[in-house]
Amino acid sequence: MHNEQLFDHKGLQIYSLLLLLHLHNNHTHKSELCTALKITSPTLSQLTEQINAFDPQLLTVTRHEVILNLPYNGQAVNALNAQILASSLRFQLLDLYFKYSHLTREETARILNISLTSTNKLIGECNALLSEFKLELKQNMLRGSGIQFFYFYFNFYWNNHAKGSTLKNVVISDHGFKEYAQQKLGSQLNIIQNDQISLWLSLLSSKHELIQSYFSQEETKPLFFEIKETPLYEALLKYFKQNWIFLDKELVEYYSYLTFIFLNTYNIISYPVTEINSLFKHSKCQQLLEQVTTILTNSYNFNTDFNSLRSSLYFTINKLLLLEGYYYSNNSLNLEAKKEVSQPFEEKVIAEILNIPLAKQFSLEPHKLQAIQDNLKMMIYPHKNMKRNCISIGVVSQLTIATRYAYITKIQNILSKGHNISVNDYREEADYDLVIADFNLHDLTKFKAPVLFLDDLEIQSNIDLLEKEVSRIESDMYQPLLLQ
Repeated sequence: MHNEQLFDHKGLQIYSLLLLLHLHNNHTHKSELCTALKITSPTLSQLTEQINAFDPQLLTVTRHEVILNLPYNGQAVNALNAQILASSLRFQLLDLYFKYSHLTREETARILNISLTSTNKLIGECNALLSEFKLELKQNMLRGSGIQFFYFYFNFYWNNHAKGSTLKNVVISDHGFKEYAQQKLGSQLNIIQNDQISLWLSLLSSKHELIQSYFSQEETKPLFFEIKETPLYEALLKYFKQNWIFLDKELVEYYSYLTFIFLNTYNIISYPVTEINSLFKHSKCQQLLEQVTTILTNSYNFNTDFNSLRSSLYFTINKLLLLEGYYYSNNSLNLEAKKEVSQPFEEKVIAEILNIPLAKQFSLEPHKLQAIQDNLKMMIYPHKNMKRNCISIGVVSQLTIATRYAYITKIQNILSKGHNISVNDYREEADYDLVIADFNLHDLTKFKAPVLFLDDLEIQSNIDLLEKEVSRIESDMYQPLLLQ
């Protein structure tokens, strides 16, 4: 699920317009906006008018462009989008069912100031979003398991309001967890981590009287008893006994279980402390983590980023194995932009990971398989130029020395952001994966490598041709580890 799905149709168009402007340095041609949003020019005019209704100075509309008059940072755009989201009926309805827990449809219609027919339609729309989390609005309550309930609402409030700042209307405090983590869990929480655990614990605290109805669904599950044998669970048990004296014994155990899962799916306390103290009998996370890491490190040289990569993989794998549904923290436009520049090489890497026999045993639902692919692409994206195989390129040129080296530098600049390359003057005794010439060569037989003619690197079609050929060579170099 993406945050964008909480907007109504018009709100989503406004949100997408603001985000597109932000992603394009706060100004974009009208025609490009219409194409991206799949709207007409009159509709674009209506959207800009509605945005300026929030503040007449927000947008400047010229004959050909729309300009966003905000500081070029995500915080300003997020704050504005939070205002737009607050007017969405889907958001308001889901917010109500956390705050009130029990509401008849008539009460809901009155609070939202809509008809009963519209309320029934709205509940149907929200249930379509909640279904992947195995939650449902029925019989005047949001029903499902406790872990799914809190997993959904943690993301609902964090992704749509927090962004690193405390939620004053939801967060009570950190309930002494920051101090406990430092003294007993070997972890110094940063501002974001402290805000996240504060939100989680505040959500638990606000529902402790209601949670018994969810608790009965999970207390007999094998996972509950396996987690109770871990050192991290024992440490959490001590925390809740010391700091939550209003809870009875059963709820102390249950809240320790819920928070164990939370800490294994979000990087709150130290990753090494989390992993080494969380191994339970039938956990498949560590085994799968080792196999995925082996494939990735066989293809990329992560250097000092290896621990960060392993940490990201650990929490992502646990999120997919321990929880139902997947709530994206990235907006879909950013995600799609990265997917558009996906390379054949990384597609092969991801395909091999999905074909690991252990991964296939889980028979994950399509939305989870998509989440795995999306997460892997986001993790790999910063390391595109750190592939272990270096592509050697020889340049044959009739240009003068000064101009030739400018040509070579241009090739390096084009390719270095996404590939591991070496570009040099062509020498007959050297071996190359690709030869590039700035003029037509009549005799190609002496070249062992494929030859690419590129006379002008200012032409986009030539740049695209270069990128495509290097990506093809790179893909051919991929060496799978799984035996066929």
